[in-house]
Amino acid sequence: MNAIKLFLEGHAEPKYAAFSVSLLNDSVPVMGVRLPYLRKYARELVKSGRWRDLWENESDRIFEVILLKGLTLAAAPLTDEERWGYIERYVPLITNWALCDSVCTSLRFVRQQPEESWKRLQKYWSSNDEFAQRFGIVMLLDHFLTDHFKDRSLAVFTSVLPAGYYAEVAIAWALSVAFVSFPEQVYELLQRDSLQKGVWQMTLRKIVESRRVSPKWKLQIRRLRR
Repeated sequence: MNAIKLFLEGHAEPKYAAFSVSLLNDSVPVMGVRLPYLRKYARELVKSGRWRDLWENESDRIFEVILLKGLTLAAAPLTDEERWGYIERYVPLITNWALCDSVCTSLRFVRQQPEESWKRLQKYWSSNDEFAQRFGIVMLLDHFLTDHFKDRSLAVFTSVLPAGYYAEVAIAWALSVAFVSFPEQVYELLQRDSLQKGVWQMTLRKIVESRRVSPKWKLQIRRLRR
């Protein structure tokens, strides 16, 4: 673990740390190591087998250390059962959007057994914890917005009661991304009175701001906003 701390100290940027703190809205200490360095180092830790050192001290509350724990899980030599076990240990450590989103995108192993993964993820989007819920929603956003799973994913997005602001943002983000691939279906959902007002407003705004949505559809969305 000392070697890991030395690496982080050697790549820390105080100005970047201050910038990150302003974005995270969290009290967790931030050293200011940029994400590309962390991703590369996570691969090195997995290759050397030293990734387990990260878990020696569960109470080590440093943003970069927590994030490395999550980033190494994607490639660590584990069975799916073991990987899910580590995910269960990781999710309670999530206290901001970056510790969630940066890890979710790398957990592509769920695509290999999607039905089993879907079952295991249900407890997260059904959670009353804001960031556990965000984790479940972002996992669906990253890995389950497919033709096969879109109906189930959209049903989750429109039925979940957000446990906090960052869960609300995740649902709106997920719906806006789904709109790019399935505009008619998502538009129909947006016409119903099934979303909380804050989520509905954020979703419309994100769709209008998206560069992947046509001007014609943006006009339709603006009409909904009125």
